[in-house]
Amino acid sequence: MMNQGHSMLPTAEAQVGRLEQFHEMLDCGLDVFNPRDNPQNVYITDQSEAARALADVTTLLDEIVPQRRLVISRRQETSQGLIRRIPNKKTPAIESCINLTEDDFWGYKVDPDVQVVLDLNREAAVRVLTGRRLHDRVGGKTVHDHYLEYLHELKRRLSAPEILQFRRQQVVRAQRRVDSITGAVNEALSLCRKARLVRVDGSYKQSVRRNKTPECISNDLDRFIRNMRHNKRQFSALVLAVFKIEYGAKKGYHWHGYFIYDGSKVRMDVLLGTYLKSYWCDVVTKGEGAGFNVNVGEVRTTLSKRLQVPERHLAIGEFRKGDAIQEANMKALIRYFAKKEQSLRLTGQKSVNQLRIVRGPRYKALKQWKDRAATREGR
Repeated sequence: MMNQGHSMLPTAEAQVGRLEQFHEMLDCGLDVFNPRDNPQNVYITDQSEAARALADVTTLLDEIVPQRRLVISRRQETSQGLIRRIPNKKTPAIESCINLTEDDFWGYKVDPDVQVVLDLNREAAVRVLTGRRLHDRVGGKTVHDHYLEYLHELKRRLSAPEILQFRRQQVVRAQRRVDSITGAVNEALSLCRKARLVRVDGSYKQSVRRNKTPECISNDLDRFIRNMRHNKRQFSALVLAVFKIEYGAKKGYHWHGYFIYDGSKVRMDVLLGTYLKSYWCDVVTKGEGAGFNVNVGEVRTTLSKRLQVPERHLAIGEFRKGDAIQEANMKALIRYFAKKEQSLRLTGQKSVNQLRIVRGPRYKALKQWKDRAATREGR
């Protein structure tokens, strides 16, 4: 029976947000993918400055502008009884975006909604006000009022039909990724009488990180996947693996991986994660790789605290059918893997495959066994 103290399930939105905070704390991950129709293609940036700028634009477009009431500061009363405007947590992102120009994204193609921000910045020139106190008066109005006018004009321009259509398409593509991952994960779990869930992230050492390109991580991950498919001695119990490539302002190119093993063949998920990490670091990248194993004790504990979910209910370790909290946590993890983000595309750069869903050696055997069982029952 499920622990009554944890009967209230966290919302999927809250869980995705907490997962983002967890990864920002560990690797400063940032999604950058191709917004074209094919959800498998991604274009990844190679400059941390552009990545940080994109993160601020994402905050502005997805969290600040859509609000019905724009609150960008807080009121503070001075000892003289005067009311002053004090920055709140949104103000730095707004000021960062106000200062953006085409030069910040030189060499990249940006999405249409990001271009709206850059065009408005060029026309309005509000950036000359950044750094001033919000209650300072310029041209008969406070800096705070100038910022609000900027945001209201941005909201008006973003309501253009072509921009609304583009942003709706982003949501549709994200849902396609959710459906693809969910279908593969559900099938893998249905094939296993028992399942062990492992999460591992892979990246590169600091000493070589700046030299790595999108092609480098794509080729290395391809090599990793080929080895998983053919090295049946080490990966014989692997049923499914899901990889997602990202770019982080601090961590550079890296991937998040979710692995489902046949629990009737293996039990020690911590050792499985340790082996996967070592295989990436030492074999695939020949000593240039780095990474961490989410299943290991201290990382699992950190994730549990961040998500406010007991460790036994996380979407790692032993899979327990009927555990509603674990299933909700898994859905949130899938949404994190498929999350919608602003995108940057390198001019003239070839695409790399961002989301990869891979069936392991054990998948075929379990699928054949299940099909034969269904045939016998149908006779």
